[in-house]
Amino acid sequence: MILIFLMLTSHMVLNKGVNLVEALQTHSFHILYLLGYCLPFAFLLGVLLSMGRLVADNEIVAIHVAGISLFRILSIFLVLSIIFSLFLLIVNDKIMPNLHYRYRTQRKNLLYDNIESLIQPGVFLEHFPNNIVYVSDKEGNKLKNVFIYEIDKTKGTTKVTFAKRGEFVTDKNILKLKLDEGFRDESSSENKDELYRLNFKVFFMDIPIKQKEEIRIAKKTPDMSLKEIETKIKELKQMGIQDDDNPIELAREYHKRISFCFSIITFMFLGFGVSLYVKHREKSINLGIAFITGLGGYFLFITAEALVKYRILIPSIGMWLPNLIIALVGIIFFWKNANFR
Repeated sequence: MILIFLMLTSHMVLNKGVNLVEALQTHSFHILYLLGYCLPFAFLLGVLLSMGRLVADNEIVAIHVAGISLFRILSIFLVLSIIFSLFLLIVNDKIMPNLHYRYRTQRKNLLYDNIESLIQPGVFLEHFPNNIVYVSDKEGNKLKNVFIYEIDKTKGTTKVTFAKRGEFVTDKNILKLKLDEGFRDESSSENKDELYRLNFKVFFMDIPIKQKEEIRIAKKTPDMSLKEIETKIKELKQMGIQDDDNPIELAREYHKRISFCFSIITFMFLGFGVSLYVKHREKSINLGIAFITGLGGYFLFITAEALVKYRILIPSIGMWLPNLIIALVGIIFFWKNANFR
């Protein structure tokens, strides 16, 4: 999982022109953010390795002969899983949202140091005072199908400039554009329905770039603590917004974050039951089993998110359903393969 972010770091350095040290510092926030996803998988692997060794060496048989049931052993893992789940709940509520927000803030600040990286095809760019820029394609500093909308807060869009091709350079806080083969529409100050069109072969424009201090990065759902999400849901409900996408997204994140923390308990049941069935002490085999079962568990969470997103299930049920299925599978394996009856 860290390799994915190393690839993103190399992309920022090679394609965005960001300094290597600054890029690594930025992505270090997101690497720590991965802890919330890795811990359930790590606990599953830990249970498989420890129980696999005990089962393969017949230690479980010896423990059973000594009068200690598998329920006693299971209770030890259960206590540990509860402790880790509560720890992960605190981390996901207090630490991870802050790390995610710092990652986004640092990344955006780095990109603002290199304005060329902000110009991305297919995106309406609002990093310029009273201007919105859109390009359909970009290669180096060359642009295709450039749209520039000049906005007046009181009058709305007053000027629209289009060019088939363009080139740009940056000079301090100014984006300098050379536009080829296009037109410029300007609405009349007296009558908004009247438009004046200027056709051009070559047109030059200077657009000021927002200063960093003017930029405010709003918190997204992953940046909020559980309390902030709960407060935001209540505010939207008070405004009569309940069935919109935003409240559903907030509720989904709220239940997902809590259920994912307690997935450690469900993965514990799964690992305990599977280890009794497989009965292998080799680390490579247990690692492969952990990878397959863990991947299946994460696939359930992804499926549940999709079902909630398309409103097939409500968030409070959909995001807890994977935990129920995983725990049920683990209990079935445990019941069928435990030699205590």
